[in-house]
Amino acid sequence: MGRSDLDFDRRKKHISSRMFYADETGRMHSLDLSTLFNDTTETVPLGPKTIAEVRAGDETYLRDMKIDVNLALSSVNDHGNTMLHLAAAAGHTSLVCYILYAYPGLLMKSNSMGKVALHVAAGAGHLAVVEALVSFIKGVSSNKPGVAKKIYFAKDRHQDNALHVALKRKHVKVASCLVCAEQGLSFVANNDGFSPLYLTVEAGQADLAKQMWQHSNNGSSSTSTLASKIGGRSIVHGAMKARRKDILEAILSEDASLINFRDEGRTCFSFGASLGYYEGFCYLLDKALDSVYVSDDDGSFPIHMAVKYGHVKILKAILKRCPDALELLDRDNQNVLHVAAKNGKLEVLKFILRWCKDKNKEKLINEEDANGNTPLHLATKNWHPKVVSMLTWDNRVDLKTLNHNGFTALDVAEENMDSSYTFFERLTWMALISAGAPRGPKLIISTPVTQNPDGGKYKDRVNTLLLVATLVATMTFTAGFTLPGGYNGSVPNLGMATLAKKTAFQVFLVFDTWAIFLS
Repeated sequence: MGRSDLDFDRRKKHISSRMFYADETGRMHSLDLSTLFNDTTETVPLGPKTIAEVRAGDETYLRDMKIDVNLALSSVNDHGNTMLHLAAAAGHTSLVCYILYAYPGLLMKSNSMGKVALHVAAGAGHLAVVEALVSFIKGVSSNKPGVAKKIYFAKDRHQDNALHVALKRKHVKVASCLVCAEQGLSFVANNDGFSPLYLTVEAGQADLAKQMWQHSNNGSSSTSTLASKIGGRSIVHGAMKARRKDILEAILSEDASLINFRDEGRTCFSFGASLGYYEGFCYLLDKALDSVYVSDDDGSFPIHMAVKYGHVKILKAILKRCPDALELLDRDNQNVLHVAAKNGKLEVLKFILRWCKDKNKEKLINEEDANGNTPLHLATKNWHPKVVSMLTWDNRVDLKTLNHNGFTALDVAEENMDSSYTFFERLTWMALISAGAPRGPKLIISTPVTQNPDGGKYKDRVNTLLLVATLVATMTFTAGFTLPGGYNGSVPNLGMATLAKKTAFQVFLVFDTWAIFLS
């Protein structure tokens, strides 16, 4: 064991009992905590030589410098990092200890990103440095109550505490150390609503997640539930996103009420249905089947989300247990066929059409939403030609249904086609025409002169194409009579092309023939 390691162990030993530290000669000095909460607004540049030596871990250099305490507290580099930040980022544990005991006020200093030294050490994954900081904080808090909370719960500009930072960088051991140091740190949300517990669950770290809530329960005398401690996003949603049934089971075993939590207005059932996580979704169904009939804040039900994202297995799982869920309507009075047609989910649509065989279910096929649109109207409006084709050739679909604007599906297509129509727009219109879809009386009365769906928008384009075709035909026809090289004027090849046996000439004839044919 080297001298610096001995110094480190000696400092840790003394910090927990008395506020003294030992210098390089072994002499004891009292720890001055008067500057711990000093708010230094003015800063001075940290010298390049000092920056280099601190990053190199040269403790002797700092000892010899004997920097004034106030100067040490105000000296920062271009990013607002103090000497303690630099030493912590570089992982120099012994140097971090020396700086802490010599200048304890640096413990509370934040850089330009709002990070204190604990953030920096946790983000860099230096476990030994984090342990040294934790040990120092425990020692200080015995004389200065409240210091530990202020350091552990210090937040940077993203409202991340040190545990957030460690988890985002996937430093699990560092995170575990911080969880043991401060039990409430796991449940604080950042700007995005993510608590450290949520990040742990989403990352699939089952053991660490259990440590978080079990350590919290052991360290608390209250009987509060896990749900009452969690801030921000739902950890059940996080487990579904991680696709970890084992974590999902552990969470709901710890607190079953978490199954009712919403995340951004969406239930865990709807979230699972949108992800297509079949195993986890079925587990939730077994736990609370009635939640199939609970809508999100936007009025959508789990079955709507399964259809929207095209997850047929989830849809089958819902209908197997709750067949009548097929008739659920969202806030726009749209059923599952509306949602499938609007989003172009062909396979889902096939399954639902096969499911709707009895008379009670067939009404869904032509059911109107809040705007009077049937599934066929919505498929047409969103230009899904395959869906339109399937619906128009189903005998149960009424092609004559009018929406609240008095439009049939064909009217919707012709009303919404742009002058520079896309391939899908044209295919959708053709699918309706080929199925014999009618126009509504409103459109027929208003435009009695022409039945042209283009409405004259393509007249100039057609005329241009005709002109180009005429020019191509004229040029190719002329080239066919005035052949390159002319004709032979003597026997035995009298009247034949001079270049008839040349390969290039033969190629010319082939392309000239194709040009006049295609024009």
